Amino acid sequence: MARSVARTAAMQMIYERLSGGDGNDDSLRMIYDELRDEQKLPVKAEDPGINDRAFITRLLEGVLSRLDEIDQTINSFSHRWTVDRMPRVDLTILRLAVWEILFENDPEIPPEVVVAEAVEMAKQYSEEESSRFINGVLGAIVRSDRNNHA
Repeated sequence: MARSVARTAAMQMIYERLSGGDGNDDSLRMIYDELRDEQKLPVKAEDPGINDRAFITRLLEGVLSRLDEIDQTINSFSHRWTVDRMPRVDLTILRLAVWEILFENDPEIPPEVVVAEAVEMAKQYSEEESSRFINGVLGAIVRSDRNNHA
């Protein structure tokens, strides 16, 4: 299954968990049912396999375990906006992408791919201007991260 589908599922699981929900296996099955309904998955596609589940779990647990650090990073790069003022969907997308850019360390997934997929999620699940905002914040984080590692 495409990593973009797993990322979308992880984003929704993170959103649910941070909103006080369970974000468990039942939630994941419902998310995949919704993705099939939205035609992001073939109708006969199965729920996530072992690799996708591991990826989703790593993203979910990674974001939750570093939430304060991620939010500080977002606050540092989102001019005139703090995480307290951001729409929850935008913030969840940012949190997921920031974790992946700064902590995932998968050489096969360049930061530009993470940014592009975050922008696509914003176009799908948020307001029109959100994709530009998310692109700007994540772009600044990627540039800063590269400068710190150069």
